[in-house]
Amino acid sequence: MHIGISAYFHDSSIALIDNQGNLVDFKKEEWLSRVKGDKSFPRMALNDVLDANQLDASMIESITFYEKPLRAWLTILKYSVRNNSLRNELTRNYFKNIWKSSIIFRYDLMKHLSDATMPIFYSDHYLSHTLSGLFYAEQGSYAAIVADGFGDSDCSAIHHVRSTSDIRTVWASPYPNSLGLFYSAITDYLGFLVNEGEYKVMGLASYGAPVFHEELKKTLNFNDNQLIVDTSYYDYTRSVEQSFSEKLVTLLKTPARKSNVHLDLDSPNFQKYADIAASAQKLVEDLLIEIFQHAHNITGERKFIFTGGVAMNSVALEKLSKCAFIDEIIVPPSPGDSGAAIGAAYYGYLKETKNLQKQEKFRLTENLFPGKVDQNEDFFTLKLKKISEPEDAIEKVAELISQNEVIATAYGDIETGPRALGHRSMICNAHSEETIQFLNTVIKSRSKFRPTAPVILKSNAKKYFNISEKIESCYTHMGAVTTPLDEVVESIKGVVHVDGTCRIQICDESQLLGKILKELSKKDIFVIANTSFNISSDPMVYSKEDALLSIERMQIKYLLTENGLYERNS
Repeated sequence: MHIGISAYFHDSSIALIDNQGNLVDFKKEEWLSRVKGDKSFPRMALNDVLDANQLDASMIESITFYEKPLRAWLTILKYSVRNNSLRNELTRNYFKNIWKSSIIFRYDLMKHLSDATMPIFYSDHYLSHTLSGLFYAEQGSYAAIVADGFGDSDCSAIHHVRSTSDIRTVWASPYPNSLGLFYSAITDYLGFLVNEGEYKVMGLASYGAPVFHEELKKTLNFNDNQLIVDTSYYDYTRSVEQSFSEKLVTLLKTPARKSNVHLDLDSPNFQKYADIAASAQKLVEDLLIEIFQHAHNITGERKFIFTGGVAMNSVALEKLSKCAFIDEIIVPPSPGDSGAAIGAAYYGYLKETKNLQKQEKFRLTENLFPGKVDQNEDFFTLKLKKISEPEDAIEKVAELISQNEVIATAYGDIETGPRALGHRSMICNAHSEETIQFLNTVIKSRSKFRPTAPVILKSNAKKYFNISEKIESCYTHMGAVTTPLDEVVESIKGVVHVDGTCRIQICDESQLLGKILKELSKKDIFVIANTSFNISSDPMVYSKEDALLSIERMQIKYLLTENGLYERNS
């Protein structure tokens, strides 16, 4: 067994890969701690993985941390000392928090595995990301692009993947020249939480026009095959409090939004903020196309792996798919830092395994819900009434959805990535705009500018949506948007965003949502709406206890588990 660990920056996690290269388990610390974006050493996740899989230290063949801690700590510190001063708040913060950084990884690990004798590896941050994508790919050669905020000494990288044993770095963007930190600075400017609210910026962008595009191009561009940030506009190189500078505020002629001020369609300055979001989104899309083009030029590859936090930009992925030099883009279900734990575990597996060229393809759909979750739900009877046993629960769920009811799911093992794919979801009839609005605004209390995802069976997908074969695998985990066919827009307009796109999920009949959709097709319902099962600002529901508390707080009537369908007592 091989363990990968990501921690100390955001979304700490543990991944477990067996000696056959299968993803056996994956846990995010926030699921257990209930602290959103928990970045601490994932002690609860580690203990849960060991207990659930009945492992002790003697059964673990390698542990790999997803980056090189000293290099990561020194890179920003050296930059800050050189460009700021020893008295600068960012410089002092790095000195002050050294014992809270990844430098103490081995110390934290030994507190929980004190008798460990297995090798401990430290993978390059961007190699961990690339391997997290390669894990899901077929054998072959790829250009692997990683774009996120920062890792080790860089902010983006291109690897030429010739095989699992021949991966070469052919380009990198050194700190502080970062697409991810740029997008996070805009996230901060628009009043959303960094490392959490970036997807809100993407949704907000659909309501705007890129009227500030030329202004933002002055702050970030791709020249002579290098990504260049003008740091005078961004304070992430100087401050621990704010990611953007007052110079950016002057450039955009719009006051930065305070995070405690509600933002919705009728809010003051909503259009200005939407235009800023749209301008930042367009700039990221343009720059990604240039980086992908550069990767193609220097590697000759037409197939790409795309990882890092920026790879979660599902709108940009759809734009990339239209590039003539691209034949395929593979994005893992969890492309950010938490998913890099999978790449780290894979690193340990590859180092300890022989005859690597004979490995088989790791099928994406078989690795969407790894792990083991405590299935005890006897306590449900205190608040819930079981109305269907497992053998007839799907049929009953389909009946309720056809009556425009909302169903919550806490079914089996949780999703690997950040997007709910049916096991921790709230679902309803996508053909009922009124029901979707009720789910979004009443149950989840979401802002109106945030879209809801449609789910459809693979066999019906092309009857409703324009499907790109280049990114088809990404639709299985809501990794990319697409557009509906003109003739069906009216029937599913509740899941069509204001810009005419949908962040689609395609599933097959072996998956939970696929089984529900197959049953619903008998009632001429071919699309359902899906959103994550969580209360706003909370991590996704994980345990059955979380599920019960959440349906009580959110006043949800129905809950589906692998043991049957429940109705909440009035």
